[in-house]
Amino acid sequence: MPTKELEIETMARMTDPTNALRLFQHAFECGQIPVEPGRIDPTLMFACDEPNGRARFNYMRVEGRTLSTLVMFAHSDMIEGHPCFNVGYAVAEAFQGKGLAKSTQVAALNEMANGLTGARIPMIHVEAVIAPENFVSQRVATVIFDSAPVTITDSESGLPALHYSRRIDLPMRAGPERERATLR
Repeated sequence: MPTKELEIETMARMTDPTNALRLFQHAFECGQIPVEPGRIDPTLMFACDEPNGRARFNYMRVEGRTLSTLVMFAHSDMIEGHPCFNVGYAVAEAFQGKGLAKSTQVAALNEMANGLTGARIPMIHVEAVIAPENFVSQRVATVIFDSAPVTITDSESGLPALHYSRRIDLPMRAGPERERATLR
């Protein structure tokens, strides 16, 4: 009898930050993620890690022991000699539709910019790659990206995508005084 090969079709998909939210939730429940409150917004939790040897700044809203929202800024590249961060965000299903993605994204960007200002980094670039059919994420992206997206092919999945980008000039501190980088 001839052997039949089982063909498994793998559909190309863009990276989904919801998967990261699930993993973070599990690690958070197990106490494996050391978090600290934000410096500007103490209700925003912060954790830094280095998957793949590159810095990733993770900001979370917590409701009890549940992560309601996760915003991640992963250092992806250098543009014009300045760090570029790819942003990903996800909201737990029970908390969707309440504006948490937008408000957490703004708070997280302010926290990250404030921290990088302290590191004397004068400028950063932030980018997001979003599926054309993901209208919710596109609406959220308009909160921090002030220009229209460019249509690209996602380098991970090979699928069409929308690329949002923004250059952010950070204030330079002259001394030890604390200055807030506020982004809207």
